[in-house]
Amino acid sequence: MGEVRSIKLFFQEGSSDKVYNAQIVEDGGAFTVSVQWGRRGATLAEGAKAVKVTRAVADKEFDRCVREKTKKGYEELKAGHKPAAVAPPVGEGSASKSGVNRRARVGLAAQLLEPLDDHEFDAFLRDETMIAQQKLDGIRVVVTIGEELVPTNRDGQVTKLASRDALSGLQYLPHGTVVDGEIMGDEYWLFDVLMLAGDDVRDRGYLERWELLEHHLEPALTDEVRVLPCAIGKTAKTKLHKRLQGAMAEGIVFKHRDAPYKAGRNTTQRKHKYVKSADVVILENAGNAYQMAVYDGKQLFEVGRVFAGTTTATRKQLDALLGDGERPVCEVKYLYATDDDQLFQPVFVRIRDDKTAKQCVRSQLKKTDKSVVS
Repeated sequence: MGEVRSIKLFFQEGSSDKVYNAQIVEDGGAFTVSVQWGRRGATLAEGAKAVKVTRAVADKEFDRCVREKTKKGYEELKAGHKPAAVAPPVGEGSASKSGVNRRARVGLAAQLLEPLDDHEFDAFLRDETMIAQQKLDGIRVVVTIGEELVPTNRDGQVTKLASRDALSGLQYLPHGTVVDGEIMGDEYWLFDVLMLAGDDVRDRGYLERWELLEHHLEPALTDEVRVLPCAIGKTAKTKLHKRLQGAMAEGIVFKHRDAPYKAGRNTTQRKHKYVKSADVVILENAGNAYQMAVYDGKQLFEVGRVFAGTTTATRKQLDALLGDGERPVCEVKYLYATDDDQLFQPVFVRIRDDKTAKQCVRSQLKKTDKSVVS
């Protein structure tokens, strides 16, 4: 066994100070692309992008990895070009030099949801300070109303993903108003307001801001724009939770009634997804993730790739099983299956030696209804 090719990369900017290393290792005439990544100075995670392949395939996968990382701003560590002792500020580091950060922010950055763990859920249902809403799965858009409607994404950058038909319902709102919501098809569902006719209302509590939407802005909206309902109190929240589960919705959101609007993630707004579970067959290490499949009759049907949830230890175990010609059965969690039965946001849970591949069938996959539940 011997290393025939390697590279070390680093990325520094703002709070990011990361490394990514890759090697091609020969073993008995077969080649494996091994990688390590993580924060500089910390213990690195390990994985493989290709296992026991030809040299040509290994070189192709190695080059792809390097190309992918350099496009994101990673730089090669070599003589005369090394990481700084401290990562430079945003605008002066790896991402900015590569052009990754050149899009200017023109709008207000959005407040984002923090995940809610299963063991916390019941407490949030009981907590009278928390308000509940349906978790949507649309396009997040913050819109500034002026002579023109300016849609921006969660980072405050102008977005072209917003449907103009959906946004047209905002045209009668007062100039200087900024609203936050998600586009679902040709409808725009509002769940927050940041500015009202030029007045900054972000320091007000969430319930007060929602009431501004419901009572002050909603009458000026057209049918394409709706205000997302709230459930207040344990009984109403529990009823909403049961309706959402029964409708196969994506999940539920909890928001603190008195919390101000703050850009980025914080614990005053939490999300709980109704995740599902499936057993799948792992076909191969497909480079950047593991290819999953299930049986559709007698044929294997591919349902996407999974990497999230794996660890250095489980990846080594999976690669060893695949290298021995086996197709391990694994349990994965996922948010929903798409219309063509691809698992959305799959997360590896464990290898299962108590199930056979034939028990991993397509009929176990479940879809989600993305429509807003009334």
